[in-house]
Amino acid sequence: MDSIDRRKEARSPTRDTVAFEVGGQSFDATMRNLSQAGCMIECSEAEAEIGQFCEVMLQPEFPASGRIAWQLGGALGIAFHQPVPIGIVRNYALDDWMFRRMANS
Repeated sequence: MDSIDRRKEARSPTRDTVAFEVGGQSFDATMRNLSQAGCMIECSEAEAEIGQFCEVMLQPEFPASGRIAWQLGGALGIAFHQPVPIGIVRNYALDDWMFRRMANS
């Protein structure tokens, strides 16, 4: 059977550490991809259930709230409640790593 990709938007690959909160607990997680509609993180310490409310801190002033869409081991797919601004997505994109590095210097 062919798998169906239900993503509404292309995701940008990332490797950033982000703060992740679920079930009243906070964790450091590795964000593997990001789009305006959602992200995938890896966090083996977090215990989460599909449909559970969560937040990913994308910037100090921008917590992206959403729900756990899927879980596979320590990998979690998160569907955001509101679209993330494209500027934030571009800031995390690995394609732009050289520009991020220059901006943070």
